[in-house]
Amino acid sequence: MLRPILITAAVLTGSYFTTSSTAQTANTAPLPPATKLESFNTNVSSVIFRASSDLGSISVNTGVLVVKCREITDTATGHKEQGMAMQIAQKDQLEDRLLIDYDEIASLTTAIEYLTKLDVSMTPLNSFDASSTTKGGFRLAALGSRRTGVIQFSIRDARISMSPLILSRQELAQLGTLVDQAKATLDSLRQRGG
Repeated sequence: MLRPILITAAVLTGSYFTTSSTAQTANTAPLPPATKLESFNTNVSSVIFRASSDLGSISVNTGVLVVKCREITDTATGHKEQGMAMQIAQKDQLEDRLLIDYDEIASLTTAIEYLTKLDVSMTPLNSFDASSTTKGGFRLAALGSRRTGVIQFSIRDARISMSPLILSRQELAQLGTLVDQAKATLDSLRQRGG
């Protein structure tokens, strides 16, 4: 008589812990916003005003990169943040938009300048790669081979699994020009008190 009661108690206890454990793993917290611009998506009970200006685009074989200036305002508090939006549209894939805060633009410019000057003679080893990633996941990368003398440049969202857009050295330099234009536009906006 005691044995069936113990078996029933053990089964019920085991099923309680299994159910409890499953419920705990299903309640994962969302990741916090990576950028100041992204943080506006968590504002509730207020109107969020978003403004943007297209600066230009770079078309490559596998898709298009569109560079925009972005300003977001919480109308309840008047708090504003400025930066850039990079829209990556690849053939046969969903469009991806990455936000870059104003205070990251200078380091992005430095990264682009460094990558455009890369040369296979920079290392005696056979291959190399160099990359820079913003807080929001915009990744610039270069991959080079001494054997072939070729350096390949790419951009992608580091947070998700998607194919990169492949750029030539000239297209990477064009991206640098668009980033410089974005900085100048945002600096002008900030001087006017925007």
